[in-house]
Amino acid sequence: MFFYKDLFASLCFIFFGAALAFNSGYFYFGAMMCGCLSTTAHRKKWEDPLWAKLMMEDLESKFESIRRRYVPKKEFSDEDEIGPLTPLDDK
Repeated sequence: MFFYKDLFASLCFIFFGAALAFNSGYFYFGAMMCGCLSTTAHRKKWEDPLWAKLMMEDLESKFESIRRRYVPKKEFSDEDEIGPLTPLDDK
């Protein structure tokens, strides 16, 4: 998970949209700075905050319980290999 990269990239698009809407140089500058921070967070591999990790784990567990409830179970899993069939006797 790249929390800071995604955060600053989202802010970059928000600032860029506001800059296009209001035609203000300050918003263009904000978009440029957020883009720079997003790139820096990705290159320097900034550590995610603890609360973001815990929030993602909670969401994953909720989605997993929903998936187990509504997705039907397969008869065979991908790991199970079906062996050769026994020959049929001609009678």
